[in-house]
Amino acid sequence: MHEPFASSFSAERRLELLVEAVADYAIFLMDADGTIVSWNSGAQRIKGYATDEILGQHYSVFFPPEDRAAGRPQRNLAQATSEGKFEGEGWRLRKDGTRFWAHVVIHAIRDADGELIGFAKVTRDVTEAREAQRRLEEAREQLFQAQKMEAIGQLTGGVAHDFNNLLTIVLGGADMAERLAGDNEKLKRLIVNIRHAAKRGEALTRQLLAFSRRQPLSPERVDLDRQLNTVGDLLGRSLRGDISIVIDIPPGLWPIEVDAGQFELALLNVGLNARDAMPEGGTLRVSASNVTLDEKSRHLIGDFVEIKVSDTGIGMPDDVKERAFEPFFTTKEIGRGSGLGLSQAYGFARQSNGAVDLESAVGKGTTVTFYLPAAKSKAREALAPGSVAARPLAPMNILLVEDDLNVAETTADLLEGAGYKVTHVPDAQAALERLRGGGGIDLVFSDIMMPGAMNGADLARVVRAEFPGVFILLATGYAEAAATKAAQEFPTILKPYGRELLVAKLSHMLGEAE
Repeated sequence: MHEPFASSFSAERRLELLVEAVADYAIFLMDADGTIVSWNSGAQRIKGYATDEILGQHYSVFFPPEDRAAGRPQRNLAQATSEGKFEGEGWRLRKDGTRFWAHVVIHAIRDADGELIGFAKVTRDVTEAREAQRRLEEAREQLFQAQKMEAIGQLTGGVAHDFNNLLTIVLGGADMAERLAGDNEKLKRLIVNIRHAAKRGEALTRQLLAFSRRQPLSPERVDLDRQLNTVGDLLGRSLRGDISIVIDIPPGLWPIEVDAGQFELALLNVGLNARDAMPEGGTLRVSASNVTLDEKSRHLIGDFVEIKVSDTGIGMPDDVKERAFEPFFTTKEIGRGSGLGLSQAYGFARQSNGAVDLESAVGKGTTVTFYLPAAKSKAREALAPGSVAARPLAPMNILLVEDDLNVAETTADLLEGAGYKVTHVPDAQAALERLRGGGGIDLVFSDIMMPGAMNGADLARVVRAEFPGVFILLATGYAEAAATKAAQEFPTILKPYGRELLVAKLSHMLGEAE
């Protein structure tokens, strides 16, 4: 019969066996100077030293050189001596020189008279836990940034829609005022300035919509070899003479599938920001390479082309870098920038099913990296039957469906000034009642986004089914609506529009000569 464990060994031996059996913690004793005098199996597993290799060495051997130079081992022992305990985390070295993140506790050991006789040290390898925590914090930060950018995008998209309605009224009013100005040259110059200001407002809304990913894009296959050289020439004309431009394009680059105009604008916006970051000149380098991504941090998987735009400028501090893609955020002087350049680049990349990153440090320049999808062959979609008419109609009776009364009045004046007869109704239900009541309507011109159970797209489908001889033109100030299925089914015009654009659209549809 075996003796009980407790009576088989002395208390000292039982403690020794317990410490030796703990494999997940490095547990060892040091003398009052920090020299190692005992070593358990957990210490050997974590730190890599056998017992006979480590006994007699100072425990500072586990510290990286920078910590030893800073006196950290001595400070830890001093704190344990004065306070009875030291606890902390930091990098430690294994025998093979690799680093691990350690959680450390050092207890001072004193004799019966209170004299310090040594230290007990417990070390745990928490590298994996620290990395998991880092990834969690990184994911939280990415989620926060994504939510912030999405909220800003929703706000700017809504503002841009309302602004487009206002600009439609301004442009329409300018067109009508010009016709009424007669020989009044002063009034004509004033109207030109009004139209110019409205066009600038239109460009502003396009940039806001690009950021909020609500700007309709026309993706096409883009040959980067040709396109990047074209952008290089454009940058050369746009930047100062003290900035050299380097275009580094390796052979065999995949074509990408993006909106060529927005792509060019995005690179130009990044280049102009780089120019302002190099007040004393420097180098702007544009490079590209093929990459296959599976990086979940960017949420991109597949074949992409990585396009880097790097400058040798002053760089950005962290607080500026974190806000660089926000619309209207700028560190430039008043009047020197709208703060929409990088936000357009951000919106373009995201809406193109890609991503954009920014790396920058003060005094070390900035690199903006685009990840844009490699092109895949796509068959061209045929136009839906009845989407474009080939025969002229005269006279033309237009049913205008618009819930904004000011926009409706302006649009009606534009159409009537072009020779059309216009009937206005405020919503889809009223439009159907008017059509079903007869009266020779030739074309329905409807806003897509309207209050009520039926929007403009729903109305258009009913009209096509019930009145196949009636032409349909849709309008929207919500640019994302222009990318919907309805916009592929029916001709669509974006707000803001003036008389020239509206009449040209109708003429193209109807085959008329203005």
